[in-house]
Amino acid sequence: MSGTESLLRSVPRRWRYAVIGGMLALPATAFGYWQTGSELSLSPVLCGGLLAGYLAERRIGESHGVGIRTGLIGGSPVVWILFDVLSMASALAGPVWFVTGATLLTVVVVAAFGFGLAALFGTVGAKIGSWLARKQPGRSTSGSIG
Repeated sequence: MSGTESLLRSVPRRWRYAVIGGMLALPATAFGYWQTGSELSLSPVLCGGLLAGYLAERRIGESHGVGIRTGLIGGSPVVWILFDVLSMASALAGPVWFVTGATLLTVVVVAAFGFGLAALFGTVGAKIGSWLARKQPGRSTSGSIG
């Protein structure tokens, strides 16, 4: 057994599919933000979540939590936005306590909103992917999403 095989066996199966979907979404998300400099498109995260949900449903029969993980991985360019926000916050004027508080609050809100939205997009994609996997011939399905 090679080192890579033993490493893969130690990773929980849901994380495997989340990493696959997230790592496929990450370059597209980062490239989109790099091109615009101001807009972060999360459609690659939706597609990565769709793939991860589909694979998880087909391979292990459940995709619960895969979409959130995919969204967090694929949406990690939100960190890039945080650095941009910090560079803009350095131009704030006022008392030190005000600038520090405003900067920290802005970073927390941007991070929570950005990663939360990415997790939501990943979850929606995974739900759709899971539903598509259940609709495949040869699988018993209830026909419902979720």
